[in-house]
Amino acid sequence: MMGKALRRTVSILALAGGLGMIATDALATEGYFQHAYGLRHKALAGAGAASIEDATGISINPAGLVGIGNQFNMGVSLFMPYRKYSATGTGFVEPGTHKSKKNLFAVPTLAYVRQIDSQSAFAFSIFGNGGMNTTYRAFARANPCPPGLPGTGPFCGGKTGVDLMQMFISAAYARKLSDNFSVGIAPIFAIQRFKAYGLQAFRPFSSDPANFTNRGYDYSYGAGVRVGMTFKPTDTFSIGASYQTKMWMSKFDKYRGLFENQGDFDIPANLQVGLAWKATPELQLFLDYRRVFYSDVDAIGNSSRIPLPFGSDGGPGFGWRDTNTIKVGVEYQATNDLILRAGYAYTWPNPVRGRDVMLNILAPGVIRHEFTGGATFRVDEHNDIDFAFMVAPTSKKSGIEPGNPASNIDLKMYQFEVSVGWTYNFDGSVRAR
Repeated sequence: MMGKALRRTVSILALAGGLGMIATDALATEGYFQHAYGLRHKALAGAGAASIEDATGISINPAGLVGIGNQFNMGVSLFMPYRKYSATGTGFVEPGTHKSKKNLFAVPTLAYVRQIDSQSAFAFSIFGNGGMNTTYRAFARANPCPPGLPGTGPFCGGKTGVDLMQMFISAAYARKLSDNFSVGIAPIFAIQRFKAYGLQAFRPFSSDPANFTNRGYDYSYGAGVRVGMTFKPTDTFSIGASYQTKMWMSKFDKYRGLFENQGDFDIPANLQVGLAWKATPELQLFLDYRRVFYSDVDAIGNSSRIPLPFGSDGGPGFGWRDTNTIKVGVEYQATNDLILRAGYAYTWPNPVRGRDVMLNILAPGVIRHEFTGGATFRVDEHNDIDFAFMVAPTSKKSGIEPGNPASNIDLKMYQFEVSVGWTYNFDGSVRAR
């Protein structure tokens, strides 16, 4: 019976992969990474590396998958990012306040975990990551444009924006090496989809102007791996840590005149460590730290003001810094059938530097604060319904137009997310209660 359930689950996951390819085009909360992928961790603001209780934990710390039972998880998040820029005293950038369109995205997540024996487990998951997505309409301009361009939109190129999607397919193996120490490894296959449009004014500054903008979607493929460990020195206290390597991706050939090194756009590495403390049988507290190494990917980390052509070796990027995020969460067993959760996350520094705000009109990843909450309702022995929400209040970053010290550009963003999911426990629930 378990074999049949596993085959059915894998079929559902494979089918959902197609949905994931088109459903994750959004600017996420921590730079361009989601704060979490599974609903339990979403409700905890992404905390919980030291306490994994469902299959979606593969995306945070695969070491925690041992002992949580045989489960299938699926969920969908309605993600609502609101992005805009305001400019005064600018010449090339059109002044005024202009909002990016397309503010609602459905982001699916699916995962399955099976206990091989009392000491080991296998898991499989598909999850999506939003990217640098903006869509500015071809609004009329007051400022003049270079000849030969449409003469509308923020950069004179008409309708303008970028659209980056990332989908991850991951399998994991976790093993308990002792009663209180586990390790896990999760190879990850990644697919990226990207397009840019309305950037014709920048073509003279490209090493390959024909492959810079308005080339439609291009795809990139690659892989990396996440490794993790959990250590439980006492019955009430646990420590978890995981590291995801950089994902080495094939080049975007259609945009080799835009991204550094003829189209390179790898996915940055990230590190997360966490503590979990069961203060009472009903109350558990979490404290996590995550770092994303944006600067290790030149197309993201290089300054937009590097005096080299776009697309060249060592050429300009978006100028993003590495980010640090502190995550705190609380989980409370209100009744036998109801668990309540809440969380808060703070990210610093702002990934976008002031000197790079003009190019980051396309990618205003400036969110600093996230407030989250959620719940799990036990329907019966096998079925749980999960809820989560996230509110990220307005954050901004200011800077000037290059060569124009009298100008000012403000990037602003705020976000909402509402998520619902279902967990099926094949053997009946074995979650910590």
